[in-house]
Amino acid sequence: MAQSAPKSAATRPKAGAEQIAVLAPAPSAAAAPKKAVAAKPVVKTLTGYVLNEEGEPLAGATIISEKGEVITTNADGQFMIQSVAATPVLRASYAGYQELQLPINTMQPTTFRLDPIENYERQLKKQSKAANKAWKH
Repeated sequence: MAQSAPKSAATRPKAGAEQIAVLAPAPSAAAAPKKAVAAKPVVKTLTGYVLNEEGEPLAGATIISEKGEVITTNADGQFMIQSVAATPVLRASYAGYQELQLPINTMQPTTFRLDPIENYERQLKKQSKAANKAWKH
């Protein structure tokens, strides 16, 4: 009967055999664990009104967002615009009225009350005359 080699000898390296160790490269910055992906910005729908000093709606008033998006108010002076800013800033303007800029801290409708520019018609007429005079020459 033939004798078999002990089982432990099969797993042991043979005498004089080389052992090779494989080293993995250190993780680079690119292979570092990824940070949590930032959540998608929340889109807020901002609404409100643009009124004159007497509380009457200003149809066609211009609303400009912090990103430069421009919309106009409807016949009731209402507007609706979307923003992803944490605290959106809107500007309202209308010919003959002073521009007003407001940070929007609430999701409730915002009211812009614009004050008239003093002597606007007179200033406009004066500028128009000067422009016509310059154009004729």
